[in-house]
Amino acid sequence: MQLGLSESARATTAEEARFRIGYPNSRPRKSRIIALDSDSVAALKSLVDQASDGAHFLRYIEPKGATNSLKMLSVDAILEDIDGKRTNLVDEIADADVIVMVTSAGASAEAAEVIGNACFVRSKMTTGLVLNSASVPSEQLKRTLTTMRPFAAMLVVSTGAEYVSEMLSALRV
Repeated sequence: MQLGLSESARATTAEEARFRIGYPNSRPRKSRIIALDSDSVAALKSLVDQASDGAHFLRYIEPKGATNSLKMLSVDAILEDIDGKRTNLVDEIADADVIVMVTSAGASAEAAEVIGNACFVRSKMTTGLVLNSASVPSEQLKRTLTTMRPFAAMLVVSTGAEYVSEMLSALRV
């Protein structure tokens, strides 16, 4: 032990380096970012190149019934990726770590119910991002938030698309 070295200085010595772990401390996240309306699709298209390899950007198309004879029970949905390939919600969230739903204030957020319920049953964390603008009346924002609130563990209102990028980064998407 060398005298006069602080704990920080001692931790950076060659002698202490042998105790360091030589690989990343976490595995990459598998994230699903789902746009619920056309405005949020446009906002997400600019972010595709910035995301990690484990992120899938998708667009909600329509609910899918439990069976052909029981169409009123929506437990799945049809999603579409950036390239136009369609997939099922249940298949996409099966191995996902984080599901982020993005919608714009004033848009219908009923898709959040289908996605939120599918995620809840599978113990998946959901986050809701609502894109707000000054031109949207507060009543419309309130309606969107009220619809999404029960289906998102965290619900964030953003005043710009640049905030969405920051939020996705904070979630390690």
